[in-house]
Amino acid sequence: MKPRGNGMKYPNIIQPSDFGPIIVSKNDTIISRTITQNGYWAGDDIQLIGKILEYRLTTKERVVFYDIGSNIGTHTLALGSLFRNRIMIRAFEAQRQIYYMLCGTVALNNLTNTFCHHNAVSNVSDEPLDIMLPDYSANNNFGSLELRPPKHSDNQNMVFRERETVKTITVDHFKEAIDFIKLDIEGMEDAALRGATQSIDQHRPACLIEMYKTDAAFVLEFFKSRNYSAWMKSENLIALPSEMNVTLNGINRLY
Repeated sequence: MKPRGNGMKYPNIIQPSDFGPIIVSKNDTIISRTITQNGYWAGDDIQLIGKILEYRLTTKERVVFYDIGSNIGTHTLALGSLFRNRIMIRAFEAQRQIYYMLCGTVALNNLTNTFCHHNAVSNVSDEPLDIMLPDYSANNNFGSLELRPPKHSDNQNMVFRERETVKTITVDHFKEAIDFIKLDIEGMEDAALRGATQSIDQHRPACLIEMYKTDAAFVLEFFKSRNYSAWMKSENLIALPSEMNVTLNGINRLY
């Protein structure tokens, strides 16, 4: 099959980055391209997460970080490299081809405390989810793939190729003491929170949640009703349990 959209048929390469070698796609128009051109992706968010994890480490020897919507593993690689044996990471990616890239990067960087999961995180576990996948041989923003129709879509220019089924999983399935949850799953953030209620109520993790495509009103009320403080940084909600008594300077506080 010939690639469409001026893409490359075999685009994956190992790219040096600020935190170690990472497998990127030359056909990815956003995350991989930014890493190739600028050294990394979402550096400000990673720095902020790192500071919150350091705060958590003042009272424990190791933190647990859930990278939900890991994509090629930018947050996993950065935080795994920075914290090494002081962190355990679970990285979740629903796109099989992107998941393979994530696993390759984890292996290349010897991130032995990272566990990769080929699942869509949702409100129920073991539900088969039929998804339309991008054409990875064409130019696409692979990180914007929507597994379910969201409130706001930016997939109008996505070049699709074939369907696959991926199993869902919940955060509560793992029954772990989580310190930080990063949620960026293109409109399914509210469903993932519904499947994380027990973990959040019991362990009070800090959270960073992409808000553009999801049910923002539900997400805001979810944390407000649980006595969290909330800030908006661009399109990301940062929700911190009020007992952390942390102030994020220079970021708009909501409540």
